[in-house]
Amino acid sequence: MVHYTWYGINCRFENKQIFSYTPLEFGVDLVIEEAKKKKAITMDPMEVNSSGTQELYTDPLPFARSYQMEALEKAIKQNTIVFLETGSGKTLIAIMLLRSYAYFLRKPSPYIAVFLVPTVVLVTQQAEAVEKHTDLKVGKYWGEMGVDYWDAATWKQQKEEYEVLVMTPMILLDALRHSFLRLDMIKVLIFDECHNARGRYPYACIMTEFYHRLLQSNNSQLPRIFGMTASPIKAKGSSIASTYWQQISDLENLMNSKVYTVESESVLAKFIPFSTTKLKIYEHVDIPNAILNSVRNGLVHLRLKHETALEASNLKESATESTRKKISKLFLTFLFCLEELGVWFAFKAAESLSCEEIELFTWGNLDISGETIVRDFISDALKVFSNHVPAAPWRSIGDDIYASKDAGYLSSKVICLIEALLQYRSVNTHDECFFVTSS
Repeated sequence: MVHYTWYGINCRFENKQIFSYTPLEFGVDLVIEEAKKKKAITMDPMEVNSSGTQELYTDPLPFARSYQMEALEKAIKQNTIVFLETGSGKTLIAIMLLRSYAYFLRKPSPYIAVFLVPTVVLVTQQAEAVEKHTDLKVGKYWGEMGVDYWDAATWKQQKEEYEVLVMTPMILLDALRHSFLRLDMIKVLIFDECHNARGRYPYACIMTEFYHRLLQSNNSQLPRIFGMTASPIKAKGSSIASTYWQQISDLENLMNSKVYTVESESVLAKFIPFSTTKLKIYEHVDIPNAILNSVRNGLVHLRLKHETALEASNLKESATESTRKKISKLFLTFLFCLEELGVWFAFKAAESLSCEEIELFTWGNLDISGETIVRDFISDALKVFSNHVPAAPWRSIGDDIYASKDAGYLSSKVICLIEALLQYRSVNTHDECFFVTSS
């Protein structure tokens, strides 16, 4: 099985499991060995105040793997950061933990579980996973829904209706700061990609501003903390093992948790296909200036046109702001596609978003007028891109990819990707391929 990771504008391809970055490249294998020597991987019980844990029992799923069951046992006993390869089923462990806490969450219980994820896309993805494997009521939240304008009554309604709240972290941080939510009403607090908990990132702020203050006050109503990561460190530019170990220790202290991982890669190897890293280098070639400037100017004009229409509308303040943010985000997305991928992919992005039957994003706080303005912007952008790609009905760019690069239809980054895929197609036509991008 072939897995590629696509690193944004740097365009680094990896024949590796799906990582946002490559931990082994920075020596995490050395950290694991060092951790085993210090017996940090086999965790000793840790005293963590969390009411009701004595009554908990595991509620495993029948297809759970042995290491997932072991991680679940650890997570029930103490705050835990699960450090496992991408594709090893960390989310399933989190779901089984929620199942174990279901008794405390079912309404009319005042308690909730909160599942934090770093991106909007993951909100829907993880919420659907929880809904699939539990009967808990799941709410989904992100900024563009207009949650910034919610009051205490709206949040009270959400708490009474849902048992698991899946959201981006800034939403929880704001809700805690405004006292719309309290940490002592959260039974389970899950952090997806918890290695992000550093500096002023919302994960870190939630722990320092609220969790550790409750911990220091000896409050017994602390949530069970469960973190998930494919690499517990971010260590660029350093290869000192002690630095890695210190970062793991810092993360454990911040999360008031202990890192858990399998002791041997052979356990994971039974379930996960491991592979080696390969780098693909390409020479960056700019999109022809004439096309780039023409399309960019067209998009700038459209943004101004539709923002003017927005100002002239009678939308509520919250709907107006939400509509403006969507137009701005779409504008930047189209520019990114144009400059990094080429006109063809910018065209395909607009084409996909313009399909009425495809809901690629939730309209959130928009009313029908705001939605119409956004859709009109997408439709007009599609027309701009259409003027710079081959005409229908023979709209294709695959006959000569290098001519397509020269014409600005495809970027040199995309050509590099296509060349890599063609190499593997000649080896084995049955390989599967996954793409992970930074944007």
